Amino acid sequence: YTQTINPTLVNDFRFGFMRYRVNTLPGDVGTSPAKDAGIPGLNNDAFFTSGIPYFHIQGDGETKVGYSLDANGCNCPLSEREQQFQWTDNLTKIIGNHSVKVGADLRWAWNLRVPSDTHRSGELQFENGYTGNVPTVGGDPQGGLGLASFLLGEVTDFGRYVSTSTDAQERQKRFFWYAQDTWRVTPKFQLNYGMRWEMVFPETVNAPGNGAQLNLATGKIGVFGTGNVSIHGYQNMNWKNFAPRLGMTYQLNPKTVIRAGYGWAYELGTFGSLFGHNVTQNLPVLAKQQINRANNWDGVFTLDKGPPAPVAVKPDSNGEFLLPDGITGKARPMNVVLPRVMTYNFTVQHQLSKDLAISVGYVGNTGRHVFLGNGPTVNPNEPSFTPGLSQNQRKPFFSLYGWTQGIDFYCNCANNRYDSLQMQVDKRLSYGLTFHSSYTYQIAQQDGATSGDGNWAFLYNRSLGYGTNGFFPHHQFAFSPVWEVPFGKGRKFGNSMNRGVDLALGGWNLDAAAIVYSGFGFDPNYDAPPGYSRPDVGPNNIPNQGTGDPYGESKHNRDQWFAGGLGGAFVLPAANTFGTYPISSLLGPKAFDVDMSLSKSFKLNEKVAVSLRGEAYNLFNHTNLGMPANNVTASNAGQISGIAFGSNMRRLQYALRFQF
Repeated sequence: YTQTINPTLVNDFRFGFMRYRVNTLPGDVGTSPAKDAGIPGLNNDAFFTSGIPYFHIQGDGETKVGYSLDANGCNCPLSEREQQFQWTDNLTKIIGNHSVKVGADLRWAWNLRVPSDTHRSGELQFENGYTGNVPTVGGDPQGGLGLASFLLGEVTDFGRYVSTSTDAQERQKRFFWYAQDTWRVTPKFQLNYGMRWEMVFPETVNAPGNGAQLNLATGKIGVFGTGNVSIHGYQNMNWKNFAPRLGMTYQLNPKTVIRAGYGWAYELGTFGSLFGHNVTQNLPVLAKQQINRANNWDGVFTLDKGPPAPVAVKPDSNGEFLLPDGITGKARPMNVVLPRVMTYNFTVQHQLSKDLAISVGYVGNTGRHVFLGNGPTVNPNEPSFTPGLSQNQRKPFFSLYGWTQGIDFYCNCANNRYDSLQMQVDKRLSYGLTFHSSYTYQIAQQDGATSGDGNWAFLYNRSLGYGTNGFFPHHQFAFSPVWEVPFGKGRKFGNSMNRGVDLALGGWNLDAAAIVYSGFGFDPNYDAPPGYSRPDVGPNNIPNQGTGDPYGESKHNRDQWFAGGLGGAFVLPAANTFGTYPISSLLGPKAFDVDMSLSKSFKLNEKVAVSLRGEAYNLFNHTNLGMPANNVTASNAGQISGIAFGSNMRRLQYALRFQF
């Protein structure tokens, strides 16, 4: 609803409601194959824990059987219902050469989610180490076969979700307030400045006992709304999330404009960092049972015995209980932490002619309190590297609380950075032709960039995991022309042609999109040679950088993109140390793609219209190669066995449409 109060004062009010629902089931729901095969403790009911468990047999030609996110992307069974109510109001006032706006955005979010992130009938790992050889104390096992572990019936790691409630809902208030002013200082100079205050409250639950939070300082789970624990748990409100913004535009001369800006923005986060996926997925509502081996050569149980049942818990008079061993706990900082991005840019735009303009600028941002790598959690209970002690003895919370399991800490505690040079050339319509072209040189860096164990590096050697994000190609060029072919009725040429010729040759439009980018970055890794000992944790398969050129003696094609082997470009680290090869410094093949369409529309009479369209994807049938095999000690080092993810060979399609 928009109301013009007077010529200089306008108010805009809006209300919105959103809801979505998800219901996903595995194809074998209702069956009990594990129970029928004599494996106890997995198919424990006729619905949630029914169906085949996930069996992951590692080693050469690993085998994945069953339902799981890893096997076939199935988070199932899954039931979710999320909804949000939203009220916004914006008031605009014109005061001289100022345009002042103030407003509020008030939201109330609800969420009910009963997930199976770890499959409920169990996820069983059979790893090589159980049947391998340990060359030195503290070293990683060598050799062995996951298939041998499976044939012996020895499970090496195990996990599953177990629920005691299916109606626990999260709720959260989100209040956003802002004020800004657009000030026309002079006819050539304009400022835009403002402030936004973001209030994201700790989430609550729909009833006492329907949520819980882990306190890492005490090792205890606090059950929401019971004893001395608040209905929003341990987490406290953060009232300091202010987001300033400043923008400037200056017309240097009639053909040149300078623009610059700086601003903060907060994010709501995803997957449990601030809302959902967290407090209703802790004991006593949901248990993520996780049984880990004490050493890489150990097992956790045999198939004929099955896994132990999760430990039953009951809160004390304070509403708390100590998190049991073997059950993953989910924790957050004691104060709400919003991910923050600080963006900045400086651009110069110049008009070269009446229909051609160019712009050149620097665009960057810095992220604080963001995700580590691509995930929302950090595991603070990962073992350090201390030869002579078991992995459990090296876990920080083992000595404190006896925990051997991992912990999901939604800390929002990592950093990232992006810097780029961006250039654009735009041609406005003339002679039927318009186009947009752009070139970007970019560098993205972040915590957890290593392809090795970024979590371990973040905990114990942060610089080892901080580096270039290989998913951002350094160079990227795009060109998008649109051409109204100047031939036919109403166009520059052939305006007087007869109808038959015009139907066949006139009125065509040509659209195209071309993109070229340099290769994605990747890391090399290696298999330990016989007798060599490397750490049993962390990014332990990254080599050091040698003096050789990885591309110097290679064919640099799909048969050998780079030259593998140890001793030249890639060197073994000293025994029981971590390699330091620069992150994502090896580059894969560049990509080139052109898509094009040819179309026209015309009327047969006043009531019938026809549209013709032909489209070509990858017009020149260029093969965009995928990433090379990056194990430098393997026989296929540097070989490329497929095309790039998301790319296709040439594809043609045609369309004919009648409208009447």
